[in-house]
Amino acid sequence: MVEMDIFEDIVPLCPDGIIGIDQKGTVVIFNKAAEKLTGYTMDEVIGKLHITQIYHPEKLARLIKKLIYSPEHGGEGKLEGFEVDVTTKDGRTVPIRLSATLIHKDGQEIGSVGFFHDLTLKNEMEARLLELSIRDGLTGLFNHRHFHSTLSKELERAERYNRPLSLIVLDLDNFKQCNDQFGHIEGDTILQLVGKTAQKILRATDAAFRYGGDEFVIILPETSLSSASTVAEKFREEFKSACPYRISSEKAGGLEVTLSLGVAQVGQGEETESLMKRADLAMYEAKRSGGDKTMEAGIKIGKSVKA
Repeated sequence: MVEMDIFEDIVPLCPDGIIGIDQKGTVVIFNKAAEKLTGYTMDEVIGKLHITQIYHPEKLARLIKKLIYSPEHGGEGKLEGFEVDVTTKDGRTVPIRLSATLIHKDGQEIGSVGFFHDLTLKNEMEARLLELSIRDGLTGLFNHRHFHSTLSKELERAERYNRPLSLIVLDLDNFKQCNDQFGHIEGDTILQLVGKTAQKILRATDAAFRYGGDEFVIILPETSLSSASTVAEKFREEFKSACPYRISSEKAGGLEVTLSLGVAQVGQGEETESLMKRADLAMYEAKRSGGDKTMEAGIKIGKSVKA
């Protein structure tokens, strides 16, 4: 059994979990930080618990043992900065950075000791920062930057598996007039309503982006042109029914804040710029035709569109 004498001063004070095992893999060193990390108590593990209960499944324990003996991770007999998940008492997995070394006594290997640095907070912070970097702060939708990388991946997938992929470009009608009459705070409320409509209408596999200003884009994987047009019309109608803003105008009845939408399905071998341009042109055609319409490949659809 590994003696704890040399660890008496450092083990209790170390903020990282320290777990030592003997040659058979039985836990013989276990500090307070290890208790907090794994959910086990010292009494439950010392001399009783096998390390494969923490390095689970068993093949993970074998891999770590192999790496310690390899010169690739810190030198033979050492393992430095190896990121891995360990299993807690209640079956959860916790990401850690493991540094470990073999322990010798009188020239004989008697076990090993590992330092377990919990990466949970670090990973959560990194995930949060990533989320902030790809989200539009006002609407909660993905931002322009994330659009291009997402569309490139979806185009590649659609091409590889010969699957349909469609794009919707949408723009607010009469948004400038709304800002002029009601102010930018109310304008922001309208932009947020687009985000709420996306959350209500779209599938989990779809992705909506604020492309810039009052222009938005929706990527619809596994969706044909006709199905995408149906989604676009549903989106237009839902937004129109929810938007309360009517703008004073010389025109009878005033102007409503509505949506103009353009729909395009990716063609064989089509690239991002071409697909975006076709959907964008369709959206502008809908806007030139009076707005509050959906256009697909030059064909007008939807009840609000006159023949």
